Amino acid sequence: MEVLGIKTDLVKPGDDLVAALLLGMKKEGFGLADGDVLVIAESVVATAEGGVVELSGVIPGTRARELADKYRKDPREMELVISSSDRIMGGIPGVVLTIKDGFLYPNAGIDHSNAPPGSVVLFPKEPQRSAAVIRRRLEEATGKRIGVIIGDSRTHPLRLGCVGVALACDGIVPVEDARGQRDLYGRPLEVTRKAVADNLVSAAEVVMGEGDEGVPAVIIRGAPVKFTGDGEKMNIPSIAPEECMYIGSLRCGPHPYQGGYDRLIEEATKARDRSYAPYSGFRVGAALLTKRGNVYSAANLENASSGAAICAERAAIAKAVSEGEMEFEALAVVAECEEPVAPCGICRQTLLEFGEEIKVIMANARGEAEIATIEELLPRGFTGRSFGFDA
Repeated sequence: MEVLGIKTDLVKPGDDLVAALLLGMKKEGFGLADGDVLVIAESVVATAEGGVVELSGVIPGTRARELADKYRKDPREMELVISSSDRIMGGIPGVVLTIKDGFLYPNAGIDHSNAPPGSVVLFPKEPQRSAAVIRRRLEEATGKRIGVIIGDSRTHPLRLGCVGVALACDGIVPVEDARGQRDLYGRPLEVTRKAVADNLVSAAEVVMGEGDEGVPAVIIRGAPVKFTGDGEKMNIPSIAPEECMYIGSLRCGPHPYQGGYDRLIEEATKARDRSYAPYSGFRVGAALLTKRGNVYSAANLENASSGAAICAERAAIAKAVSEGEMEFEALAVVAECEEPVAPCGICRQTLLEFGEEIKVIMANARGEAEIATIEELLPRGFTGRSFGFDA
């Protein structure tokens, strides 16, 4: 297998990337052949498509400033991270871990490297479409059948150094199913799938590098890949965070609500109108869905003696238990606030008493919502197990 680097002039926003690649190959004295796979750095794709943003023109919002302070990042960059990601998982100083289009990306793929001073390069808007367009144009220009991968670099958990990862793939099968094949001792493989596209990007990264090499793409020749014209087969598969052995084992925390409990949110919103909150004015509504399919809603009840106040969530739980129901599926809570409201510590502890997998839908009056299990909201909570019970 050969890996041939393609040097190009500096690609700027609006440049014709395909023309730059063809010129680079011509200068290097080689061209595409049937069966080649072209690996292109995502940053050069995004740059050519105009994905370079000057931070001076970005105005960070309240949430961006809060997260920037928490993770020690530029608030303007954090605003771009928020707007570019589907879900923020957490982070460490300097890096925020996000999910975008079913994949895990540091900082939503936003990159400082190879960006002009004071600017960042965004993630390509539609990498799959970009890969398809590049492949089509190159095949038309050369008459060769090729595959195209748009790649990036990532780190593995608990390891230093970067490896390659495919963001989009066109013309080849990115993940080959090896289940049913046999190992050296004749045992059938049960779970193995070969990340062909990721492995090719890793090979390409050795030549492309991370700095000023000026090699935004490589040709991989002689790779044992399967070519295909089927759009679905070219899609890079992903799995839900909860099914990932890394994220799933560490739990996932609140993430954007994707539907399924709209009625529960509506009932919680109605209950909020019945709130008795003459002291704080902070009105909260909650609705609890039991395993039997019944819904119990309630509002918060304040008291001049603050210790006697009752939260909406616990009021709904008390209503359900008083009716003989103790198996719950989900609870929605709604309040008028900047971000989706979360249950207080006492309410979390109360809900945990009835099951760790109960879903909690947190919403505000604007319709923004997040969802998490109660165990995610209260990890390592105090339960009956602390007394040696199985509950």
